[in-house]
Amino acid sequence: MQKNENPLVLSAVLLVISVIVALLLAFTNSVTENKIAQNTIKEQEEARQQVLASAVEFNDLQHAQGIVKSVYQGVDKNGAACGWCVSVTPGGYGGEIDLMVGVSPDFKVSGVKVVSNSETAGLGAKCTDSAFSGQFAGKEAPVAVIKNGEPWENEIVAITGATITSAAVTEGVNAAIDAVKKIGGGQNE
Repeated sequence: MQKNENPLVLSAVLLVISVIVALLLAFTNSVTENKIAQNTIKEQEEARQQVLASAVEFNDLQHAQGIVKSVYQGVDKNGAACGWCVSVTPGGYGGEIDLMVGVSPDFKVSGVKVVSNSETAGLGAKCTDSAFSGQFAGKEAPVAVIKNGEPWENEIVAITGATITSAAVTEGVNAAIDAVKKIGGGQNE
């Protein structure tokens, strides 16, 4: 025989379970929120150091516009400006790609680090591989993407099957160089 349950009782039980789960999620979020923020700051600091290795200190230039989220001027051990680190978030195939781009004093790319992305595993996620990001070193804006073949001076070869991701990373690199040029290369501080 089948029991006839009262719909009000079932609704009340479901409501109680939902409230308990929501409270547990809120508690977990409050406990982990500071740690997540600290980890994000640490990742950004490590990315800046990777893309501009000659810098020992980074000064925030408070410049955010469009996909450019921040610009830091790197200072070497002698106190001299040695380049810039630019945080950019171009839109890729799977969402925003968080990049850190190093720009040398002669406005060439000193390094590119993908801090986070939500690109397709095995395809666009290959943007984190040094074989791809290493292509940008020494390039000047505008950098262009080619699908195959031998790249020319300011070209990079796209990731096979991930042209949208490759174009997004390239857009971020170009935006980073342009941002540094627009602020006068940091000379107007």
